Amino acid sequence: MSAFILGACATVAVQSSATTQADATGSGPLEDATERPLSSTPGSDAAESPATVLALSEAPTATSPSGAATVTHLARGQNAYLGLLRMAGGAEVPLHRDPTEEFIHVLEGEGIVTIDGAEYPVSPGTTIYMPANAEVGFRGGPEALVALQVFAGPGPADKYEAWEPAK
Repeated sequence: MSAFILGACATVAVQSSATTQADATGSGPLEDATERPLSSTPGSDAAESPATVLALSEAPTATSPSGAATVTHLARGQNAYLGLLRMAGGAEVPLHRDPTEEFIHVLEGEGIVTIDGAEYPVSPGTTIYMPANAEVGFRGGPEALVALQVFAGPGPADKYEAWEPAK
């Protein structure tokens, strides 16, 4: 299975032409994730929790409305959010804008990221920077993807509150 680090920005659902929740989650440590809402992610109230140490197996995971992606909430502070995103093969993130900067690092898998009309092929080891308010989107290859995502300003991660806890 391949993986890719990608931000499913905006509240639009990640889409795939032929996908199931099992395709999106695959196998591995994310299957053991505890079901907790993003608001209970350790570090979600940085004023009360200045430091967080969290095992991946204990991090809460949520599934997109389409079932084509999951996000594991790793950390959230006053100035940033860190999540691990898995997407089914062929999944897409439609063009959208987020009010904060976003960073993505590709672990495995391939795809095409669009930033302000320019398309960039991405593969393992690629790091992506998306400026605040840039128009961005993604088209995944045929393999499932895993995405590690950082929002510099945690607000855009609020969209994940609408995702269902993973089972």
